Parts: sequence; structure tokens; C-alpha cells
Amino acid sequence: MLKLDTRDFSRHAYNGIVRVKELARPIDHKKASGCIQSLSEYISTWGLHRLCGDGLKYINARSNETRYKGHVYQEFLKNLQHLSQINFTYNDVNSLINMDLQNYTGLNRLAIELGREWSFWAESILGEAEQE
Repeated sequence: MLKLDTRDFSRHAYNGIVRVKELARPIDHKKASGCIQSLSEYISTWGLHRLCGDGLKYINARSNETRYKGHVYQEFLKNLQHLSQINFTYNDVNSLINMDLQNYTGLNRLAIELGREWSFWAESILGEAEQE
């Protein structure tokens, strides 16, 4: 069983968003904040495998206008991988699709909670959310 220190949980979230801020263009910070604030709902609806697929789609987009979403999704998955210590590849959908159902379900639940923590920190690091 994974035991979490709430301070460590917050530290992972905070550092993940700081990394997004470093990767995303400054003009996209407020959009990234909005994207982060909807992560829990996204994961609840679509699951981690879809988040991974969309992360790849956006990070490889030809347009810079949506690349911030790829940064958010991939950094979130890297953050989740490090926090959970579950062996999956953050940029390979198959590693999540082929995961044992019990592990996937637990990881998905942890991701929803991590998404809530990311949402808490998003505005203070990236600014007030701006929708596309």
C-alpha cells in the first residue's frame, strides 16, 4: 500500500506546475491554468489512457496554440508516475491500456486526487484561469 505524506503530495503538485510554467509560453500560462483546473474532471470522464493520448497529440501539434496542453498533460503524467512509483510510460498509451485493471483503477483514483492538488496550486503559479 502506498502511504502519502500530504506535504510530499503538495510538493509534487507544486513542482509539476512550476515545470509547466517553465515549458509553456508565457502567453499560455493562464490557459494552462484553466486546463489544470479541469484535470480531475477530465480523468474522471475519460481516464488516464486518454489523457496520455491527448498529451502526445498536443505536444506534437504543429501549432503552438495548443502545445501548452501537451506540456500540462505530460508533466502531470510524469508527476503521477514519480509519486505513485507505478511502472508505466507517461508517453505511451499502451502502457496504461495494458496495465492490470486493479493497478489502473488505483492509479486513476490517485490521478484524480493529484489533479485536485494541481488545481489548488494552478492559479497561484500560473495566474487566473483563462479559457480558450
